[in-house]
Amino acid sequence: MQARLVRAAPRVPPALAAAGGAAIALGAWLPWMSYFAGLFPLRGLTGINGWLMVVAGVLGLLAAAALTRHHASRARFIGRWTAGVVGFVVVAASVWLLEGVRQLTRVRASNAMLAPRSGPGLFVVLAGGALLLLAAMIPRPATE
Repeated sequence: MQARLVRAAPRVPPALAAAGGAAIALGAWLPWMSYFAGLFPLRGLTGINGWLMVVAGVLGLLAAAALTRHHASRARFIGRWTAGVVGFVVVAASVWLLEGVRQLTRVRASNAMLAPRSGPGLFVVLAGGALLLLAAMIPRPATE
């Protein structure tokens, strides 16, 4: 049972990094806010922050590809550090952006006609950044 876990462990960080990179790119495409009770979605790709999240998602996917290298320890090292740094930056940026969305959506009384609501996109970006951080933090097995 123990040998089976050791063989399966090297597959987990690349899978987490790939899922995190894909989630970040998907979250940039999803609506971050909506106006008029959801009739007009405001996607992340309408501004520079969304495009930066797409770049971060691609970097996460490249880090996942680097983590799959078995014999190239330098590539795995770079992939692990890339996943960690990109994950940290994405988590920090998405929390900052979520706070901005929260401030915009809590003023319902001042402009009730717009009825702004938060969308799922930034939450997906935050989850993707957390997956990248988790992929970077999982220790390598001793057999590598």
